[in-house]
Amino acid sequence: MKQKKIVHLLKNSIGVMVALVLFVGEFLLNAVSLLASGTKASGTDEASGNAAQDGVLNYRTGQLDDGTDATGWYEKD
Repeated sequence: MKQKKIVHLLKNSIGVMVALVLFVGEFLLNAVSLLASGTKASGTDEASGNAAQDGVLNYRTGQLDDGTDATGWYEKD
């Protein structure tokens, strides 16, 4: 009788340990996924930027240029 209780306790303990390992694994998977989703560079869709790289948005023409258009404006109204 005592041996049956020990076997039953061991089976329950193994079940708890398996559940705990699965929980920790799922938690780590979600944490890595969350951290990886934050690697997108912010500001990549903005029209204005550094004039030396891709120009500054000229609101008169609606295009990127180097900022030397004398009649253009480079700030939002």
